Amino acid sequence: MIIIALAMSIVLSVFSTVVMSYISMATPIGPWIAPTLALMSIPIFSFFRSTRNDSPQDAGLVTSAGSIGGILATGMGFSLPTLYFVDPVLFNSWMAQPFYFCAMLSGLALSAGAFGLWIANVLEHKFIVEQQLAFPVGQLVYKMIAVETHIKKTWGLFTGFVGTMVFCVMQDGIAPLFRGFIPHHITVVPALTFNVVRIPALQFDIWPMVWAIGFVTGHVIAIPLAVGACTKIFLIDPLNVLYFGSLSHVEFILAFCSGMVISGTLMSFIGAPKMLWTAVKKMLNGGVSNFNFKNAAGLSKKDLIQLGCLLVILVSFLTYIGLSVLAQIYLLVFTAMCTYEIAEQAGKMGLATLGRFATFVMVPGMLLFNLSLMHLVFIAAFVEICGGVAADVLFGRKIAQCAGIQKSKMEMYQWLGLLVSGLTVGAIFWLLINHFQLGSPELFALKAQNRQLLLSARNFNVYVLVLGFIFGFMLKKVKVNPSLVLGGILMPLNISLGLVLGGLCTLFTSDRESWYPFWSGVFASNSVWMLIRALL
Repeated sequence: MIIIALAMSIVLSVFSTVVMSYISMATPIGPWIAPTLALMSIPIFSFFRSTRNDSPQDAGLVTSAGSIGGILATGMGFSLPTLYFVDPVLFNSWMAQPFYFCAMLSGLALSAGAFGLWIANVLEHKFIVEQQLAFPVGQLVYKMIAVETHIKKTWGLFTGFVGTMVFCVMQDGIAPLFRGFIPHHITVVPALTFNVVRIPALQFDIWPMVWAIGFVTGHVIAIPLAVGACTKIFLIDPLNVLYFGSLSHVEFILAFCSGMVISGTLMSFIGAPKMLWTAVKKMLNGGVSNFNFKNAAGLSKKDLIQLGCLLVILVSFLTYIGLSVLAQIYLLVFTAMCTYEIAEQAGKMGLATLGRFATFVMVPGMLLFNLSLMHLVFIAAFVEICGGVAADVLFGRKIAQCAGIQKSKMEMYQWLGLLVSGLTVGAIFWLLINHFQLGSPELFALKAQNRQLLLSARNFNVYVLVLGFIFGFMLKKVKVNPSLVLGGILMPLNISLGLVLGGLCTLFTSDRESWYPFWSGVFASNSVWMLIRALL
């Protein structure tokens, strides 16, 4: 049984890394993949239920190990493609050296992920035992693996996965065996022009993964994306034609969106110092006794040994990429502070706002140190990976608490998951990017493009920047997510339409959660097919 659990941990780690690598670069959403992994592991371990009573524990272990690959790939996918948009020459030179590209990404993933896992070890007792935070995703997974019957959920996942795989094969074909015969998109409405209002052709993409993400996220994503698409058609384009005719369409839209990004960044920074100071006070409040550790330094002997080994790895990697000693200290200290806050928010709400905290660390670093664009991108990715891994690890520790899993055993499986995903993420990214061009509909990399706008904002028309700033401020005031509105503005209309229609489908079911297994199978299958296409 141990061999089966370890083998499944490795397989699910690779699987979640593949799926979330693609999803994080194709869409602006990074859903937690742990529930999908739990559904996949349940049938296998249920087979042994007649002879063993700990199959829920085994399912919890492999789910927690595998899910780390998902969040690690999400943090990488949200940040790393920024380097392509700000310095394509450097990025393409890396892509021309596959081994070097994979080594750089693995070094970043393993160093940042290990730092996040270590921080989670330190925070576990405080958050889970003392404060008894909910960590909702962990509780959700435990409830899934603890229920006696999962036949309906498993069948839903299987139907979604297999059905989508068959559909993708019929759509794309398998060269040289046969050609696909299902069209990739259907034109619903042709392009129309009314004076200064230009409505592009509405094409409905037959893209199952987009519908699945839209369904799972519901109105949370549908409304802002619809607002973004309407803003582009009825506000941005007319303003460009009527008042800024000297600017090309691309120049105007990038300047406007940059203003929105700056607005969101500044508004986030208003509460950042207070938030981080609160985190520091919480960590220091009551001295080391607040953490209930064994020695006077506040850390156990095991924690100190792990920290020593980890610092050697971190310093070696950060020195290799060219960060100065002061920049390294700055990065590690502020990443630790932000990771604390990310983990606490995840424990209370089940959400991890990675991009916001990455910006907190990146922007001051840009002003304080002589950093290249590559350094800034790596800093953002480091924070997102570290914070995301810490939150995901603590979700796993919550599963361990609920299922009675030994802490040392859970930690071992999570280190295994981190190692497997860290070693494979570089190759997966290289395959996807090499096959699907960054910036294309398949790999639009919206999150990365948003960060590129922030880094390039100083080169844009000031008046258009101000207009975008005001618009972003108004969105925040009416509580519409500016980041997702940006997605509706920047993403091709056909992708936005697919996500919106998927979200609207939730209105036609009274029990949305009962469809989650089916749609989880759909987006997992479509993502795996994308990797298969890249390999073929």
